[in-house]
Amino acid sequence: MLNGRKNISDYIYESIKEEFVSGVLEFGDKIVELDYCKKLNVSRTPLREAIKKLEIEGIVERSLNGRIKIMDMDEKRIREMAKIRMALEDIILENVGKSEKLEDAIKELKENLRFTKFQIASKNWKEARKLFAKYNDILYEYSELEFTIKILNSYTFILSKLRKKALTENQRVKEAYEEHVAMIELLENRKIQEAKELNRNHLYSSKSAIIKYFNNKKKD
Repeated sequence: MLNGRKNISDYIYESIKEEFVSGVLEFGDKIVELDYCKKLNVSRTPLREAIKKLEIEGIVERSLNGRIKIMDMDEKRIREMAKIRMALEDIILENVGKSEKLEDAIKELKENLRFTKFQIASKNWKEARKLFAKYNDILYEYSELEFTIKILNSYTFILSKLRKKALTENQRVKEAYEEHVAMIELLENRKIQEAKELNRNHLYSSKSAIIKYFNNKKKD
């Protein structure tokens, strides 16, 4: 019985996250327990367990009156999360650069970029953006930093909601690809400090694109 409830809770958790990323739920949207119980055909106990997990991750917030909603977003939060990501990815790159598996990492990253280049040439921007996410996954995996990755993934998940839309500008997709190419070259030559600096500039550009999109969206 416990395992069954746990599986249902996990299903609800993933369902709400998927609705958030796909655009069914937006920042600040309310989550009404009764509506979700009917929608997912579940009881309140596993729903509340799922919501509690989302609260811990910061994706869901509870107001003073007890109402539950997707977290609010503003420019200050975007800037703060971007700073956190920059700091954590410095640690990631440091470890990847020192790894005995660096050559394997470079091989996988180059293969990723080969596919990305093809998708950009084909003007398949959606697939190119998916490959950017995979690029990050490869870097994180080869860092072998369990807790750093867990923390980073929490912030990356939230930012990905906005980043997916911010990267709809085709020119920014092309620029991001070129930045990834340059990063691999620096890692391959074990120029770790230069790679970290380039990555910070890359994330700064990404942050600026997200803030631009967010501010434009508020004006609509």
